[in-house]
Amino acid sequence: MSFIDEIKLRASKDIKTIILPEAEDRRVLEAAIKITKEKFAKVILIGDIKKVKQNAKEYQIDIEGLDIIDPSESDKKDIYAEKLYELRKNKGMTIE
Repeated sequence: MSFIDEIKLRASKDIKTIILPEAEDRRVLEAAIKITKEKFAKVILIGDIKKVKQNAKEYQIDIEGLDIIDPSESDKKDIYAEKLYELRKNKGMTIE
């Protein structure tokens, strides 16, 4: 058994959630499907819902059943922005 197969086997015994940003990208969509099919994690895609669905259709990737969160429409976006700011303000990030 390869190292990667061992990791997948261990992961499948204790399912975690993987958040994938830039979900409009073909490689991200393909990875999400592969992870879902192999059942070693739950996947949540982050991106513009319309663009994600449009790109998935264009790339002929079936994303049915995957959760998609659009951060620009999330009711928690102010909370996330504040948290990100707190984590990065020492590196020059501003709240804007």
